[in-house]
Amino acid sequence: MQAQAQHFDPAATADAVVDSGVDSAPPFFAPVVASDVTDQLEAARALVESRFSDAGERLAGSLEMVGRLIEALDRLGLTLNVESVSHTSNELLSTAESLNALPLTQKRRVADLDQLKTAGALLEADIDVMRTTLRYLRAFALNVKITAGATIRAADEFAGFAERMCEQLDFGVSQLDQLAEELTRLARQLDGALTFEEGLGGKYKELIPAVPDKLALDAETLRVNHARIAEVAASVAAIARDIQMKVGKALMALQIGDITRQRIEHVQLGIQVAARTVREADLSPEARDRAERRLLHMVADQMADIATDFEAEAAKVVHSLSGMAQDTKQIMVIHGLSDGGGDLRDLEISLGRAGLLIDDVTAAMTNAQRISGETVSAVEALARRVDAIQKVKRDIQQMAINSSLRCNRLGEIGKPLSVIAIELSSHASHLEDAADQTLGSLTALAGLANGMETTQPGDAHVDAGRLNGVQSQLRRAADVVENDLVGLGAHGEATARSLALAADQLGLKEDLGDALHTAAIALAEAAGPVVEDLTDIAGVVDAAMTEIGRCYTMARERTVHAAHAVFTETDKTDEATTTETAGETAAAEDEFDDLLF
Repeated sequence: MQAQAQHFDPAATADAVVDSGVDSAPPFFAPVVASDVTDQLEAARALVESRFSDAGERLAGSLEMVGRLIEALDRLGLTLNVESVSHTSNELLSTAESLNALPLTQKRRVADLDQLKTAGALLEADIDVMRTTLRYLRAFALNVKITAGATIRAADEFAGFAERMCEQLDFGVSQLDQLAEELTRLARQLDGALTFEEGLGGKYKELIPAVPDKLALDAETLRVNHARIAEVAASVAAIARDIQMKVGKALMALQIGDITRQRIEHVQLGIQVAARTVREADLSPEARDRAERRLLHMVADQMADIATDFEAEAAKVVHSLSGMAQDTKQIMVIHGLSDGGGDLRDLEISLGRAGLLIDDVTAAMTNAQRISGETVSAVEALARRVDAIQKVKRDIQQMAINSSLRCNRLGEIGKPLSVIAIELSSHASHLEDAADQTLGSLTALAGLANGMETTQPGDAHVDAGRLNGVQSQLRRAADVVENDLVGLGAHGEATARSLALAADQLGLKEDLGDALHTAAIALAEAAGPVVEDLTDIAGVVDAAMTEIGRCYTMARERTVHAAHAVFTETDKTDEATTTETAGETAAAEDEFDDLLF
């Protein structure tokens, strides 16, 4: 169906008709086909070629646009699929529940901080007791030195005892001072944390349950909105795929334009062959006129069949294109979804407010964890200092025992020192009791700190991670909606407009069909009355018909040709071949018709 035909030159045809050499036609014999008829043929051929070429390019562009539309819809459907929508909605609900639980979590955290503060205050009381005890012990140590001075024989020995005791007691005081400093620093941290918690509690009263309730409402809105968008996107994608298939078939169906163009060229070639063959034949002018008109009747019938066939097949193409343009209008439902991006952005704002709450509580718990960790570390250091103080107590007691034994050997003169040594030992026992009490308080403090570290961090950390995940999902969805959904309506309109323009551009019935019928009528008028007498022109007509028949590529051409054949022996053989070929080609054309929906 795509055979290349010789391009017809109207000027050459005119020359072929009028330039007949020595046997030029008498003055009364004018060219059977006037130049205006050949011009009409060429104009019709050029119009068909141009219109179908432009329409083909337009449809190819429409096909590409539909492909992009389907790609965008698929991407939208993938982003807003049921599983993703359900997951995001559930995450929002879970986040809302976690936010509603924040005040209770904070209440427990504040209670833990208060307990730490109370435990720290108890330690301060224990330190004051130890500090008082150390002052008494130092006073007794000095009394040892003073009292020993009255006993010349033992003065130096007891003075040495007293100095070593003072050194140990001074070391114990320094340990207590450092212990007190660390507890003061811990108390300041606790006061800061409690102040922060107080401010956080005010925010909770202001934003909870308003923010989490809004998130729960947004979760349902999101689920409904996303489900609706996903459903419409899937429906429109199905329509777009159907359009894509139809546009592809329409492109194939546009071969009717190429078929028509080739058949017109065959008509042009038939006119040229008729003029040349008759001119070269040894016939009288009157016989030449009959022979050429006989041939032109066949050519005119070919042209009439071209016009009729074109009009029938082209009407199918136009109908299909109009149907596709109607289909694309269904894509316009996407317009109603284009506000989805704004809804998602609003939801991002709501999540942002929730994020501020989570940031605050995360900071509070980070602070609490830091205090907890530092408290545990401080308790270890404090315990070492208390151990050092207990060592001081043991040293003092040892010195007191040694002093008491020494005093017993001194007799009456050692009795005053013995009394002081007994007091030293007694107060050293008080120091041990205070140190034991301090260690107990430290153990309780460490237990509270460890309890905070193991029970506090979970909730806010999970909420922050979940919220960040939801925000990321919503951001991606909003980007897709804004970049794809908002533009899909305009894209669908452009596709519909492109298909409508393709149908209008063809203008098949209005001017193309009319132009073909007009050319057929002009050829029939040029052929004049039907030529029945073939007595002296049969050979010439048969030769021209045979040459014209070789250019045919369609069964319909051979069918029209056969009705005008001159039945010589050669023609009878050609007729059988033509009939067989026509049957094969007709089957192929039936298959082609299936493409026209």
